[in-house]
Amino acid sequence: MGRRIEGRRFSWNLAILPVILLLIVISLINLRNADFYTGDTYHQRQIVWYLLFGIVGIIVAILDIRIFERLAWPAYIINILLLGAVLVWGKEVNYSKRWIEIGGFTAQPSELMKVTLILLVARILKQMHKPDFHRLRDLWKIALVVAPAAGLVLLEPDLGTTLLMLFVVATMVIYEGIRMKSVALLVGTILLVVPLAWQFDLIHDYQKNRVRLWMNPEQFKWDAESKRQIAKTLQPEQALWSIGAGGFLGKGSQQGSRNRLKYLPEMQTDFILATFAEEHGFVGCMFLLVLYLFVFLWGAFVARHATDRFGVLVAIGLTSYLFWQTFINIGMVTTMLPVVGITLPFLSYGGSSLLSLMIGLGLLANIALHRGRT
Repeated sequence: MGRRIEGRRFSWNLAILPVILLLIVISLINLRNADFYTGDTYHQRQIVWYLLFGIVGIIVAILDIRIFERLAWPAYIINILLLGAVLVWGKEVNYSKRWIEIGGFTAQPSELMKVTLILLVARILKQMHKPDFHRLRDLWKIALVVAPAAGLVLLEPDLGTTLLMLFVVATMVIYEGIRMKSVALLVGTILLVVPLAWQFDLIHDYQKNRVRLWMNPEQFKWDAESKRQIAKTLQPEQALWSIGAGGFLGKGSQQGSRNRLKYLPEMQTDFILATFAEEHGFVGCMFLLVLYLFVFLWGAFVARHATDRFGVLVAIGLTSYLFWQTFINIGMVTTMLPVVGITLPFLSYGGSSLLSLMIGLGLLANIALHRGRT
C-alpha cells in the first residue's frame, strides 16, 4: 500500500512538469503575438524573467522548508516597509501607485506580499492549531497581520490584489476550521463594510464606474462624456468582442483583427486571455482551462499528502492563490465580474507577478518532494 501511494505521488509530481512547461510555452507564444499587434517586445523580456525567476523557483524547491517558516516574519516586515514606500515614492500608472524603482528595476511589492502573507498566516495557524473549530475571536493574530498588508495595498489603490489576499487568507482559515456562526458573522461584516466604503468614498470613482458599468452597461452606451471619462472601464466590452470573434476554433496566430486595431489597451497583462481567445477560439480556451485545472488539482494533491502542518497550510494557500487569481481574471475578462486589475497566472506579462508565481510553484514543489518535511 505504501509503495502504491508513493508511486501515485511520484506520478502526480512528474506529470505536472509538462503541464507547467506547456503553460509557459503558450504564454510566450501568446505574448509574441501581442507584440505583433502592439509593436512592443513583451515576450523577449518575459523570456529573460522566466529564465531568471525559474532559477529562483528551483532554489526555493530544494531549500529546507523550515527556512521559509523562520523567514516569514522578516519577509513580512520588509514587504510592509516596501508597500509604505510605494505610497510615498511609487510610480503612478492608471490611477494607481503600485510600482517602485529599486536598483534600476521596477518592482511591485504587493505581488510578493501575496506569497509572504501565505507563509506568515500558515506559520500562525500552525502555532494556534487545535482539534476543534476556531471562533472568530481566536483569529485576532491573523487579523493583525492581514489588516496592515491589505490596507496598504488598498491605498495604492489596488482593489483586486486586496480582495485576492483576503480570499486566500479566508480559504486557509476555513480549511483550518472555523465555526459556521463565525463565518456568518464575518460575511455579514463584509456586507456591511462594502456599502459604507462606497458611501464614504473609500472606493475611488474610477472603481465605482467599473462596478456601475458591469452592473448596467447601458447607462454608458450613449453618453460620450462618460465613455471618455471611463475609457479604461470599457475594456471588458472590447474583450467580449475579441472572445466572440474567435468563434469555435479561433482566427489563427496573429490574425486577431480587433487586437490588430488595438481596441484592447491591456492585451498583454490583465486582458491577455482575450488576445488568446480571439486567436484560438473556444477549443483553445477549453484546453487552457484544462491545464489550469491540472495545476489546481496538483496543488490540492500536494496539500493532501504533506505531513507537516506548515506545509499543508502553505500548499492550501498557494493553491487557492492560483485558483482565485485565475477565477477573478477570467470573470473580469468575460464581464462576469467587474474589472479589478488582476493578471492571469502564467499568461500575463509582468516581472513581479512572475517572480511571485515562480516562488509559489517552487514552494509547492518543495512540499511535494519533501511532503512538508526536510
